[in-house]
Amino acid sequence: MKDSNTGLTEAEKQRAHHQSRGIFFIHGAGFASWVPHIPLVQEQLSLSHERLGIALLAAAIGVVAAMPFAGRLSDRFGSHIIVRVAGLFFFPVLTLPIFMPSFASLSVSLFFMGFSAALMDIAMNANGVSLERARGKSILSGLHGFWSLGGFTGAGFATLWFALPPSNSIHLPLSAAILLIAHWILQAGLLRDGPATGNSTAASDTQETSTQQGSTQTSADKPIFWLLLPFGLCVFIGQFGEGVITDWVTVLIIRTLDSTASIAAAGFALYSAAMAATRLSGDWLVNRFGRAPILLTSCVLATSGYLIIALSPHFILSWVGCFIAGMGLAVILPLLISAAASSTGKSSGTVVATIAATGYTALMAGPPFIGAIAERYGLVNAFLLSAAFLSLIIPVYLTSMRQRLKTVRNS
Repeated sequence: MKDSNTGLTEAEKQRAHHQSRGIFFIHGAGFASWVPHIPLVQEQLSLSHERLGIALLAAAIGVVAAMPFAGRLSDRFGSHIIVRVAGLFFFPVLTLPIFMPSFASLSVSLFFMGFSAALMDIAMNANGVSLERARGKSILSGLHGFWSLGGFTGAGFATLWFALPPSNSIHLPLSAAILLIAHWILQAGLLRDGPATGNSTAASDTQETSTQQGSTQTSADKPIFWLLLPFGLCVFIGQFGEGVITDWVTVLIIRTLDSTASIAAAGFALYSAAMAATRLSGDWLVNRFGRAPILLTSCVLATSGYLIIALSPHFILSWVGCFIAGMGLAVILPLLISAAASSTGKSSGTVVATIAATGYTALMAGPPFIGAIAERYGLVNAFLLSAAFLSLIIPVYLTSMRQRLKTVRNS
């Protein structure tokens, strides 16, 4: 029987859910396939920490360039269409940086990587929210779990490849080709959404939220900037930490512990595994303990993981730090996206696009900033500074989010 609100049967919703999981998985796998090549590109082009950081900044600029219209395009044409088009650009562009002969060409290739990655990321998150509404239950943390599972798979495949005789330069093109084929198959089964669906579900969400929280009606009349500011700050801090560990942890393990590329890739694989496991159980954890305790615990774990990585005298201990940091950073983004959409009373499409854009800015802007710090004060001190920054989630929560996270339902 078809749902009167969505026009879909339960089997069709389930199929769209499986396809969405696959899209999140291959996006994470693609990103993680590139990460282990960062120190190799740095060595190949003889880049300093600062120069590498500037090159990575080009990716952040690409992300910023995609933000003004990524959400609008998804609303106008449907997020499933934008996912399709963005993926057809993202996976081929993923291979370009390792073949660039100069700093300038590397920066250009990273710009287009950041642009296409952000476009696909925002669209697939918007599609995930539409699917969450259609299914009538929380699924966003699980979808992010599949992104992390893809990251673990991509990093694990890179670890195995780097330990084998074939050239490292073959790994990324082969991975991208496989992911591109998978993308073409998976995107065909995504939930078809559009402006009408978004509007109706937004109205439904607003009515539901008003029932459970009396203050939502008042919140809906406030400017969206002020409603989302505390959520955006925490997302920025969390994604800043995720971006730094993604782009710099392999460099830190190789440079400070005199380790091999395969050992460094294994550390990132453990980080991705912890992210995947925690996100896949994130919906259950939030329902069981509540948003506030999970957010604060995540902050403590992420900060502790960073400290262990920075101060580790041996690569095995740094692996432990990677795993703990992965657990801590895992659910911050999906938890806050869900909480922001539930508590503001605004159109969730707008909320998700804004929060996702804020997070992606931090994800891409953190690495170049830390690169500049590392060039002057050392990479270890840069990681210690990142740990201190992550701990700021606690005062933001205490000063502006405590009541809102308590009153918003956990599901």
